[in-house]
Amino acid sequence: MLGVEGAEDRLVAGRPRRIAEAELSRIIGLAKQAPAGASDRREEGELAAEDESGAQGH
Repeated sequence: MLGVEGAEDRLVAGRPRRIAEAELSRIIGLAKQAPAGASDRREEGELAAEDESGAQGH
C-alpha cells in the first residue's frame, strides 16, 4: 500500500502541453468541419456547394 505518497501526481514523460484542454477541443472541432465552399451531395445525388457565408447554392 502506498498511503499518502500514492495520492501525489506522478511525473509523465515528455514536454508539458502548450495549449489548454479547451483550446485543443476547439481546434479538433474545427478540424472535423467541412471547409468553406466544399461540395456536398443532396439526397437526389446532385452536388451542392456552399459559399463562404454558409448559404447553399442551387
